[in-house]
Amino acid sequence: MALPGLAPSSIDWRIDAALGILATGAAIALLLRFRERPLVFAIAAALLEIGLLIAARGLVRPLVPAGLLMIGGVAWLRSFLVILLPLGAGIALLSWRGWWTSSGFTPPSQWRRWRLLWLVGLWLLVPALSLTRGIHVHGGTLILAAVYLILATGLEELFYRGIVLRAAIGKGLLPAVLISSILFGASHVNNLFTSVSIPPAYVLDQAWQAALVGIFLAAVRLRMNAIWPTMAAHAAYDLFPLIVYWAYASRYQPTVAGFWLSTGFGAVFAAIGLFLLRGYGAASSPRRSMRLA
Repeated sequence: MALPGLAPSSIDWRIDAALGILATGAAIALLLRFRERPLVFAIAAALLEIGLLIAARGLVRPLVPAGLLMIGGVAWLRSFLVILLPLGAGIALLSWRGWWTSSGFTPPSQWRRWRLLWLVGLWLLVPALSLTRGIHVHGGTLILAAVYLILATGLEELFYRGIVLRAAIGKGLLPAVLISSILFGASHVNNLFTSVSIPPAYVLDQAWQAALVGIFLAAVRLRMNAIWPTMAAHAAYDLFPLIVYWAYASRYQPTVAGFWLSTGFGAVFAAIGLFLLRGYGAASSPRRSMRLA
């Protein structure tokens, strides 16, 4: 998830903006030039999201006063603007390619394998247990955090279980799942540009765990022929610990034991995701893959 800024980044905003604009420009050029190349298009779509996040993080700092909508130590207006820019680009990209349905934005009447929702519930069980420690975010901060989480995780699902997975499906089902998951994990490097309060070790751990869980979410998305369940589950997964631990969640320093525990949890569900894809491995042709998506 693209974390909200809890304190200004130590990187000069001009550097943030320049790097983000360069990445965005390169992504747009690749998207236009290689629209029929599945792997290049998928990478370019991920680069577009990352570039816009970084550029927006830089540009909002001189343009939007930090004190506007500053609640709970978070500059919420800046944070929302950072998310809305790539979200708008993702919507435009889906509309340009006409991929809304094939990216999983389907009505419930077209959903398949509803029984997989119990697996999604099982995946949510561990973060839900954190609620036993009590909710430490209240009032306006809780509402803003919930809305932000819905938008931020929705952005990631739109890009990585939607656009990127749909683009890469031309390379075959399993490669597409792995490509989307690796790019999903890599996208979290944008959080290095978020705030001085977020340690690099946390971001790297976040990227690794996201890549693992991305396999499970991609498998559910394909098997159910719907992206809405993964959007809801992803939002809940990130929201539960955030409203319990709040600012501490972003200052968490990974430990060796915690890393292996989280990796084990992620690996189990990555394996479940691969198991869910059994029988679909032969779907390597673009035409067959289009039907699966």
